[in-house]
Amino acid sequence: MATILDHTTFVRRTLRTRGVLPVELDDLTQDTVLGAWRSMRAGRFRPSPALPPGDSLRPWLAGIASRQASHYRDKAHRRHELPAVDPDRLSAFAAPSPEARLVARGLLRAFHFHRLRPELRELLSLAATGLSSHEIAASLSLLRPTVATRLRLARRLFARALTRSRRSPR
Repeated sequence: MATILDHTTFVRRTLRTRGVLPVELDDLTQDTVLGAWRSMRAGRFRPSPALPPGDSLRPWLAGIASRQASHYRDKAHRRHELPAVDPDRLSAFAAPSPEARLVARGLLRAFHFHRLRPELRELLSLAATGLSSHEIAASLSLLRPTVATRLRLARRLFARALTRSRRSPR
């Protein structure tokens, strides 16, 4: 348990980057650490024999924190709460007129953006806010080549769907 508690700041930072509101951060950090401890006691933490256990613990905790944040966002969606958004970061992408926003919303609806795999949706959203692939990789605890591959796939699927929606009138 002591080794897990040593990584509490890392868990908290991971949850914060995944969109957990500051008001809920303490509770969710506690739930994540407690869940990790229970999983460890149940034998679900199996570090690679090639690596020291400390090196395997951090990515394992990042995975648990990501799942906790995902469950948190799902619950917030059901409660009709809005996720934490930094208005300064998104202001550069704000449409100058309501017409442009309506066109963008229509394109996303035509594409069925919500049907895209969650990891691809998250990557496209982060890329749309202006983050580089290095920053996205760091915030999602992924390798940069993985981010580049998934981003390329997401963009290709999005472009295909846009071409299909332009060809077929609705």
